[in-house]
Amino acid sequence: MKKLLFIFLISHSLLWSQQETQETSSITQKTFSSREGYLISDPYSAMYDSNGWLWVLGEDLQSSKHVIGEKKVIIQRFDGINFFKVKMPDTGDKKIYAGDFFKNKTEGLYLRLRYINFPTAQLFYIDTETLKITNVEEFNSLPKELTLAEPYYVNGETRMIVTSQEKFYTAELNGLKFKILDSIPYNKRTNDHFLASTRVFENFSIVKLKFYKDYCLVDHQGKFIKKLTKEDFVDLKGNHFLPEDILNVFKDNNKYYLCLQNYSNTFKYDKKEQKFKEVPNSSKGHQLNKVLTLTADCKNGITTEVVSSHSKLSLYNFKNKRAHLIADINIKNFSKYSYNEVDKNLVVLNGNFLDAYYITESKIKTFLKGKSIRAINQLKNNKYIVATDAEGLFEIDVANNLEEEIHVLLDGKEISVNYSRDIIVQDNGTIITNDSGYLYTLDATYNVIKEKSFAILSEEIIKIGDTIFNRERDGLIHKYSYTNKTNETIKTNSGLLVKEFATDGKSLYATTNKGFLEYKKGKHQLYEFNNEETSNLLSVTYNKFYGVLVATKLGKIYTFNTKTKKLELFYTDDLTVSIVGMIADNNNNLWLNTYAGIVSIDAKTKEVIRYTQKDGIYELEGNRYSTYKDREGNVFIGSFKGLSYFNPKNLIKKNVDIQPRFTSISFFNVKEDQWKINNEPTFLKNTKEITLPSMYQRFSATVSLKGKMNPSDVRYRYRLIDEENQSEWFVNQFGNEILFANLAAGKYILEIEALNITNEKIGETISLNIISEEFFYKTWWFLGTILLLVLITVAYIVYQYITKQKLFAKNEIALNDAKVKSEMMLETHHRIKNNLQIISGLLGLQMLKSKDEKLKSNLQESQSRIESIAGIHNVLYNPDMLDVISIKEHIKNIINYYKRLFPTKIIYKLTIDDSILRMDKATPFALLLNELINNSNKHAFAKVENPEIQILFKKMGEEYLFEYTDNGNFKNETSSNESLGMKIIDMMGNQLKGNMIIKKTNGFNLILRF
Repeated sequence: MKKLLFIFLISHSLLWSQQETQETSSITQKTFSSREGYLISDPYSAMYDSNGWLWVLGEDLQSSKHVIGEKKVIIQRFDGINFFKVKMPDTGDKKIYAGDFFKNKTEGLYLRLRYINFPTAQLFYIDTETLKITNVEEFNSLPKELTLAEPYYVNGETRMIVTSQEKFYTAELNGLKFKILDSIPYNKRTNDHFLASTRVFENFSIVKLKFYKDYCLVDHQGKFIKKLTKEDFVDLKGNHFLPEDILNVFKDNNKYYLCLQNYSNTFKYDKKEQKFKEVPNSSKGHQLNKVLTLTADCKNGITTEVVSSHSKLSLYNFKNKRAHLIADINIKNFSKYSYNEVDKNLVVLNGNFLDAYYITESKIKTFLKGKSIRAINQLKNNKYIVATDAEGLFEIDVANNLEEEIHVLLDGKEISVNYSRDIIVQDNGTIITNDSGYLYTLDATYNVIKEKSFAILSEEIIKIGDTIFNRERDGLIHKYSYTNKTNETIKTNSGLLVKEFATDGKSLYATTNKGFLEYKKGKHQLYEFNNEETSNLLSVTYNKFYGVLVATKLGKIYTFNTKTKKLELFYTDDLTVSIVGMIADNNNNLWLNTYAGIVSIDAKTKEVIRYTQKDGIYELEGNRYSTYKDREGNVFIGSFKGLSYFNPKNLIKKNVDIQPRFTSISFFNVKEDQWKINNEPTFLKNTKEITLPSMYQRFSATVSLKGKMNPSDVRYRYRLIDEENQSEWFVNQFGNEILFANLAAGKYILEIEALNITNEKIGETISLNIISEEFFYKTWWFLGTILLLVLITVAYIVYQYITKQKLFAKNEIALNDAKVKSEMMLETHHRIKNNLQIISGLLGLQMLKSKDEKLKSNLQESQSRIESIAGIHNVLYNPDMLDVISIKEHIKNIINYYKRLFPTKIIYKLTIDDSILRMDKATPFALLLNELINNSNKHAFAKVENPEIQILFKKMGEEYLFEYTDNGNFKNETSSNESLGMKIIDMMGNQLKGNMIIKKTNGFNLILRF
């Protein structure tokens, strides 16, 4: 019952808070799962780093599908659209069952992993700029008795409280450095030394054991000040006590307050008495403050509450010691969440689903929701009077967010004023307004001033000086002297209907169904224009900066030139929607009330921004003629379902926090010889240019938006600018990845812009310089090298040509000389041969005349010798063989000669290679062979039936082998050594400088090596 009562009190407080102070905010959601690259099935922890990237630790979805029991654990980074895997640190064979992230100062994260069967956790430091994860050795080498540790933050420093069974320890943690600072014992030894959350104050922190009332104070240098006792806490009655638990600590206006269990008021530290004292009358909203999880700056808070099958996560703004509800979100039970304190975004993780919530706290307030707004004017003290189309008049207080219906009294009785079309607040505080049948003047308490009220049928009204102009339903225009109570009808075209009035203080302007009306000094003129249809004219206003502006129902604004009486185009709406109201702010920026939200036009840059529901506008379709600016420059825009109120200075969306950024740049890394996805923040921040090698002329890039926008509402457009031309913008139809393949060689600039759903630019343009390298055979150095080689080759060819020409000239001379010598040698051989043949012929004639047989025989032998020598010269009579002869040919010639000379049929067996002999060897060899064959024919075969001669000649290395054999029987009338033939053989052998052996066992055998 107590629990139900507690929930009721919180709920009642929430309802009251919403009614009075709830901020206007918009919230959108986008869900990510494995389809979008989220690969975690059971998240352990999630945290945003200082760059706005979300880090998620959990079980790998892919291993979870197939592994029973122990799961693979992975880390993913999330840029708001894309997921990137991060390499896990080396944990050896230890099995992870849990883990979490916590921050290091303002940069970097710590990863704490817990293992099965290991009592202590292992700590790693993550450099979020380089994505390097390093083991924190100094922490991980702590003694085993120091088993539990929890971080807290003091003035941007990361501190830790470490516990053992006996003591608290304070420690400093900075990157890879870990240092124990101080220690203090517990009240008593315990095995349950779990820590409660450390509560940080202005000058100290409170540390407590979770299950015991064991408190101590620690200063911001990490030194223990003292143990807390009941003397340190005092309630309103002056009672001293030691609280059961500290439920929360929050800061407001730089003062710190405690929420203690069992107390409805807050407590504050009294520096003078150095005690925590109860603050009287501080219980309002206190029940909610007890359960809030506050951000580090105490500007936002979150609560979660289990509601049956789901949980409710509530997000609050926290100011003036109270929580103001921003949004309630229903989430699955046991979900984990992480809040981005910079961008004010929230992610909720459950299973393989990551829900991102984009919360925009609007600077636009909406009053009178659901009511059709017609006219607005300022009263005083942040109060305004508002006319609705059919529900009467209202007073709103923009400072206190109050709305109150106005009750108009006539003679003490309430009358209905439901169809007021304009409101005029005069300097004396009286209010002029109209209803369908009356023109009323009201005092400050909304009583009708009868003497200043008239019974007239009126629609639109406007006051110029003392005169009020109004348009009646019958199309007539009347002007009334407010002081003299006189009226006059302005004669216009029949059937003329006024849509809206405007004035510059002298002239009256109006848009009508017959044209544009100008009334001045009692005369009126209607204008129609060539560049715009009269039926399209809608709204009109006057401003000193712009002059007379005329808007149309097709989204165009013209300036009316009062001299040329023509319309000059000023603005065209991208959505071509009706523009039903215009007002210029104090900086001359123009604000438009349209059928598709509120539009601003910058007076200097002409930049156009459209504000829609995601910016906090309750209703997009504006109501006609319900646009107003007050004395302070605040702007009111009316719609069919409420009144939007804002200060233009606060609403301008040029927010540097909402910027597109590169989240990865991928290209071929030549040094690492691989395609690489570069998503390290330090690389992305420092890289302004990339170079694509000639063989891999492609790259890709992913972008996301840093800020409070749902990626579903964002598109990206890009263009590639080269040195010669600037390409058109291309809207990326495939999400946020941009890919270029086969990029031609050259220098480029990639420009990327983010667009919202109305095609307005978000943030600044981001760019990347790209150099696509030439193929080596197209580069200047390669072409230069080729040209150099060609020149060298040409020079070499020319040099060779000149050299050869010189050599050719020399060779020509040498050839001519050789030719002459050759011809001379031929002629010499020819004459020698002829002379020898003449001698042979003379010897033959001598043989014929002689009757002496011995003489004939001697003459024949001499003739054969001469023929042998002549045969050599005959062979040499050849232009190709002037100084050498073929042995085989010459031996055959000699044999043929003797075959003709002697009738004996002799078998010649020849084994002769292709050796050649020079002239100096050939002549003695010919004479030698001639003598051998001649001797065999004459002396060896007289009594031999089958005469046979074997001749062998071949080259063996550097010498020649000659072997002559016959099977005859020699007749030796004289000693063979003394015979002339043998003498010649012996002489020729000596001339050949050879080694000669003669055998006569069975025939004749001669072996000569020379």
